[in-house]
Amino acid sequence: MRKPEESGMTPSGHAGEGEVRAFLESLTGPSRGYVNWLVDKALTVSVNDGRVLSLRPKDDLPPHDNDIATLKWADDGYTIAASAGRNVWVNGQKASSALLRHGDMIEFGEMGPMSRYRLCDHSFPAHHTVEDILSDAYAYTRTSRRPFAKKMSGALRDSGRRLASQTTILFRITVLATLLVIAGFGYLLYQNDRRLADSIEQESRKIEAVAIMLAQTREDALTPDDLASLREAFKNQVLSTEQRLGTLEQRAGAPTRVIAASTRSVAFLQGAYGLRHVESGKILRHVLGPNGENLKTPFGQPWIEPDGTGEPAEFQFTGTGFLIAGVPLMATNRHVALPWTSGNREKALSDAGLEPEMLRLLAYLPDQTEPIEARLVRFSEAADLAILAVEPSVQDLGIPLADATSRVGEELFLLGYPTGLKALIAQAGPGFLEELEAEGTLNFWSIASRLSTQSKIHPLASRGIVARTSESAIVYDAETTTGGSGGPALNRRGEVVAINAAILPEFGGSNIGVPVSHLRALLREVESQ
Repeated sequence: MRKPEESGMTPSGHAGEGEVRAFLESLTGPSRGYVNWLVDKALTVSVNDGRVLSLRPKDDLPPHDNDIATLKWADDGYTIAASAGRNVWVNGQKASSALLRHGDMIEFGEMGPMSRYRLCDHSFPAHHTVEDILSDAYAYTRTSRRPFAKKMSGALRDSGRRLASQTTILFRITVLATLLVIAGFGYLLYQNDRRLADSIEQESRKIEAVAIMLAQTREDALTPDDLASLREAFKNQVLSTEQRLGTLEQRAGAPTRVIAASTRSVAFLQGAYGLRHVESGKILRHVLGPNGENLKTPFGQPWIEPDGTGEPAEFQFTGTGFLIAGVPLMATNRHVALPWTSGNREKALSDAGLEPEMLRLLAYLPDQTEPIEARLVRFSEAADLAILAVEPSVQDLGIPLADATSRVGEELFLLGYPTGLKALIAQAGPGFLEELEAEGTLNFWSIASRLSTQSKIHPLASRGIVARTSESAIVYDAETTTGGSGGPALNRRGEVVAINAAILPEFGGSNIGVPVSHLRALLREVESQ
């Protein structure tokens, strides 16, 4: 607030000592924020057509058409009196005459501005206090006859303007600093909320990705219900699904020499991979309870974290592979050697910030009591094929590759391990099942090891007819299912004409193999490495 001589407004007069007795501060209208200083003992108040408030000494004649009230000083305050035919409201009450008190709200006329009356004790205030400004806002909203929404918005707007312009510099700096601190805290909270939201989203993606991986693991795992089903099948002398899928050469009519010559080179693949947290570089491990047990999430899933102290979380799988004649290499499907690449698993892992990593890959060959380690050498981008390296001791085994693919109508024989461990237990007979039940263990690794030790790992064979051939696939009707992927499809000379894939979608429900020409091309890539 400025002094009378600095305010750009004419003081009300030159009474007595010329001291400021009081002032009127306009709160509404075009002159909002301006001050009329009250100096004279008698003043005439006018409001022009533009709703601008002005004052002049009462003895300044003649009267104006815009005169609305008079102010007279008596003792320690002014008295206001409405002019004839004019209306004045004091603190929301219509008044023809009233003694004004410090802080009164005066509304001049039906459309006139609203002003706050303040005494000055013969001095003028350099600045308004926050209390005065808020008091003005409250008095305005309480006494104004405008609609509630308009007077509330007006009070808030004017209070903000006055706090920014009519308070002390120190107060404004303090308020600005406070606002900056609040804004800083707000920004920090926002960033923290974002990090928390990102963390929650990342955790959700991790849980989703792990759930997808576990779904495949459950397909290859054994449960007590599976053993019960197998036991019932043995009891009733009914062949299980796994046994029906493996029609042995006597039932299929396949030449004995083809089955006998190839069986020893067809491996049961058993593996497990883990998930590495990309950001921390740590592999996900089980979170242990107070007694060393693996904890679970509220959703029943294993609780695994990068900072877990348990064993690395294993996502287990099975499949089929076969040794290639003349080289210490084994062929299988890409989706067997890299099981996380099928379906939407790879994207789910990437979105969750996880990277798969093979932990263990074993190959069990018939008539061998110990498994051999297998390692991925190369996989094809164009076909569902991969090549694994194995120890040279099995180089005398292997199945030869055909020079050409089969033709439509030709007979072929499929070897593999459909349904994985379940089929192997079914073939092992009721005695083996009783051993498992007596021991009470369904460990993924120990069951395969026991089957191998007892020489009970043998591939199942089925026969089919080639229905369609192309450069990318061979379609046939030899029976197989999950777990048989990666097995060899043989012609009547015992040569590999295709590698069973069984998951390519473009041929509907038919069984599909990748032509041997793609395997030869992949072998050439390995040789050129």
